[in-house]
Amino acid sequence: MEGRLGIEKGAGMKVQATLDINVTMADVSHDGTGCQGYLPEGTRYEDIVRAFGGPQLGASLDGKIKAEWVGRINGLVFTIYDYKSRLDPERNTNWHIGGRVKFVAQLINSYFSIHKIHQAN
Repeated sequence: MEGRLGIEKGAGMKVQATLDINVTMADVSHDGTGCQGYLPEGTRYEDIVRAFGGPQLGASLDGKIKAEWVGRINGLVFTIYDYKSRLDPERNTNWHIGGRVKFVAQLINSYFSIHKIHQAN
């Protein structure tokens, strides 16, 4: 899965930045990851499935996570998960982004925004 993010700034000054985003969902060790941010409020399970496919992992042994996606974005390990939610994953709208660096949450949110825009068109 790939995406491209372009940003322009107005008010007399024009700045444009392009970032190629490459996402792979595969067998990735997520050991050592922790919460780095969140998906936008109100994000639904089906939105995540459209962007990243089905979850790679089900319920955790301690019961704190019911659904989890694990992959790499631009080479950085990321996870998306429903930490301590009382809702079934299909009804949850509060999703955590895990990784080893904070920047991974910004990349995931950028990719997720691009994917939602393309799905709407």
